[in-house]
Amino acid sequence: MLFYVQMRWNIEGRMSFDEMWDYQVREQAEVGGKVNVVHMYKVTGQRRVIAVIDAESADELDRIFMATLPLREYLDIEIIWALREFSGFVEDCKRHFRE
Repeated sequence: MLFYVQMRWNIEGRMSFDEMWDYQVREQAEVGGKVNVVHMYKVTGQRRVIAVIDAESADELDRIFMATLPLREYLDIEIIWALREFSGFVEDCKRHFRE
């Protein structure tokens, strides 16, 4: 299942940018093989990251954010949307969503 996730770094008064950079490198090294990130982007000029993550379920995604990420206490998860492939949507449209 694909999820769109929008996160903001909440570091004001909590850590310096130098510490943040080190955390980010550590998180990539630790989480790289554990989380199936389809795409990930840093929003230009903002303390925001956007990712498309492939997870089995919302439960698994919650476990990722609550237990796996070293930066979890410094991330504000702003948006999580479950996604579906557009081709599947078009197939449902052809049937008018009837089986």
